[in-house]
Amino acid sequence: MERFTQRARRVLSLAQEAADALNSSLIDSEHLLLGLMGEEESIASRSLTAVGLERAQVEELARAASRAKPARSLQLDLSRDSKRALELAVDEARRLSHHYIGSEHLLLGLLRLPEGAALDILRQLGVSPEQIRRQVAIILQERPSTHPPLEIRRSSARPAPSHYDYFLLRTTSRTSGEISHLAVDLSAEVKNTLEAALKEVGATGFLLLDERHLLLAMLQNRASPLRRLLLDADVDLDEFIRQLRKPNED
Repeated sequence: MERFTQRARRVLSLAQEAADALNSSLIDSEHLLLGLMGEEESIASRSLTAVGLERAQVEELARAASRAKPARSLQLDLSRDSKRALELAVDEARRLSHHYIGSEHLLLGLLRLPEGAALDILRQLGVSPEQIRRQVAIILQERPSTHPPLEIRRSSARPAPSHYDYFLLRTTSRTSGEISHLAVDLSAEVKNTLEAALKEVGATGFLLLDERHLLLAMLQNRASPLRRLLLDADVDLDEFIRQLRKPNED
């Protein structure tokens, strides 16, 4: 995941939100498609818009596809199709000799699936995978090869970057309305917490990091202010941790 750009990670977060909103049992290909459209300034979203897709139409068809599937009973996980799309995204980046995985690679990986709700939606809207691939190629050609995404340029200048070396803060100018991104450094304590949270994700078998993993990571640090506050409040930490690690049954 350290090779995924901030936009690509945002796409996955938006896909999770879409699956959650539709009460889906899994984060499936239609939710990835919604996530790709939701990151509006990304190459993927621009490509999908350029071939005539509208988010409202995709949302309506994704809602119908999700209704035909079992309702969520456990914590959200990626479907088989979504996991395969991520694998294919990595392969697309390799084919293009890109040392990062962006929204465009996620889109290209999704289009290589042999079947699935996302491809059904595209067919219903009269858009072929070939049309989208051509549009992605056009946009990639417009971007100078010497200028990879900002987060990749920044991380390449840092020695031994961690999974999360910094975050990009999206800001909008009050005068011009232009959008810019500022790199926000993380403290060593925050980086260590994120690394510990990632280990918690691996232990649960899920690929999405949520607030429970962050809580568990903070509780592992005996010097954590949160841990001290809970102990001062006579909270049974062992039971609290056990509850946090239970599958989500909402």
